[in-house]
Amino acid sequence: MREAQTLLAIAGLLATPRDFTEALRQVCRELAAFTGAETVSAYVLDPAGEALRPLAAYRVPKEALAVLGTEAVPVDTAGFGESVFAGEVTWSDDIQRDPRFTSPLFRRFPHRSGLVIPVHEPGGVIGAFYLVWWSESRRFDASELATLKAIGQQVGLLLRNAQLLAETDRRRAEAEAAEARYRGLVEHVPVGVLRTTPAGEILDANPAFARLIGAQDLRMVREVRMPDLYVDPADRERFKTAVLRDGIVRDFTALLRRLDGATVWVQIQATAVADGDRLIYEGVLVDVTDRRRADEAERRAEVLRYVASLANAAAHEINNPLTVVMARLQLLRPQVAEDAEMTAKIKLALDAGRRIADIIARMGSIARLELIDGTAGSPMLDIRKSGSAHANPASGSASG
Repeated sequence: MREAQTLLAIAGLLATPRDFTEALRQVCRELAAFTGAETVSAYVLDPAGEALRPLAAYRVPKEALAVLGTEAVPVDTAGFGESVFAGEVTWSDDIQRDPRFTSPLFRRFPHRSGLVIPVHEPGGVIGAFYLVWWSESRRFDASELATLKAIGQQVGLLLRNAQLLAETDRRRAEAEAAEARYRGLVEHVPVGVLRTTPAGEILDANPAFARLIGAQDLRMVREVRMPDLYVDPADRERFKTAVLRDGIVRDFTALLRRLDGATVWVQIQATAVADGDRLIYEGVLVDVTDRRRADEAERRAEVLRYVASLANAAAHEINNPLTVVMARLQLLRPQVAEDAEMTAKIKLALDAGRRIADIIARMGSIARLELIDGTAGSPMLDIRKSGSAHANPASGSASG
């Protein structure tokens, strides 16, 4: 019951919106209450993957705060990196003589017992908690270790979600930058201006239009016919129909093919005017390629953020009760060891739990949107393809 209460308390912390560093500090506090640790620190792997850097802590001695709050632990420290990145909870009740804990930081602040909890996300270890007992010889049983490993995985989901939100913000910033470039084009750069016959012969144009279609000069422009520039001929016919019917076309968007083969989205404002005894079209063309790309990038980023957030929330909600159920089943196994039928039933339940854990891991690693045909032809999300290819669904609660 104590393990279950701790898992639920930490799940509640992670589910409540708050500053990420403060959330880690609260988790440190819960770990101290659960294990009796005198000091608990949270570390996050730096972007280069070379060191674990302190981010939050609970009950750090005053004399050690300046160092423990800032000094990183290199992951290549003999023995320590291997134990952390093996993904298992590692502990010792004799730190000073344990070859797995040879970092100078451990020697600088001598303590008797220590425990490392790796923080997992589907791609691997991305951080760790370090628990300290300054003078007590502390040992751990299998049930405690399973709970601590599950906590590391829960925190990994929080960090993964934070990374997804950061990626969404980055994409939104790129979209805003693209939109800013478009606005600069409209406000500061001359737009393409031209006069054509209804058949598409270009009578006159400005240098901006020449640049727009990739022509070297205006002489080359006059050798071009407008219908030949439209990627979709139907767009040209729709334009002609609108301008002949209404005498004016506003915000008509079409995809044109430049003379160099590239494509460009343009927005056309045009009117039909009489020129002597003939009708001609006068208009301006604005390059809106950046805006189209920005709109598409924003749409994709928003859809990905929504789907990833929803999947993470669902995975989080499923993982909490699953962890408790799997832990209970693990505890029941030795109690029914002599009952073959009950043992088989528990094994089936554990296998089912592992399959659910696999689904949860992929839900928590949505990095792109891959769809498949669902019932009645409706598209549905392919979780296996949309999740990280390196998803590792194994957890302390679902391990054999």
